[in-house]
Amino acid sequence: MFDEEQPDFGALARRARQLQGEMSNARSDLVALEATGFGGGGLVTATVSGEGRLVALQIDRSVIDPDDPETLADLVIAAVDSANETMAERRNERMTEVTDGLQSILAGLHPGPAGGGRVVPRFAPRRLPTSPQDRASRRGGRAEDAAER
Repeated sequence: MFDEEQPDFGALARRARQLQGEMSNARSDLVALEATGFGGGGLVTATVSGEGRLVALQIDRSVIDPDDPETLADLVIAAVDSANETMAERRNERMTEVTDGLQSILAGLHPGPAGGGRVVPRFAPRRLPTSPQDRASRRGGRAEDAAER
């Protein structure tokens, strides 16, 4: 009567607690990270923290033109965007390391079908008509007939 493939809930709970600790550590690690981005081929350098704050900005004197502040603004924006993109990549990498452990927990809860077979749905999903052509074909008519009605 009992399935031989019952998950070990005690082990799953221990793994979940361990994963919770890893998530907390990952959040702390992310706050401590910094990422640097560049604009204008390195003429503007921006550094952002893991909290998303701009913590450093360096501008080469050659791009400071009082008659063209828009270009400098564009270079600063490009550098900050680049730094934020780098930070997002680092966050994703770190969180992927941690959440891979979540996959093992989920696999423990749902071991899958016995023998590695495929699960086949019992009922096919019902597809609702979305266009006049679909509705007409379901009624056995043509789309032009549906448009005339």
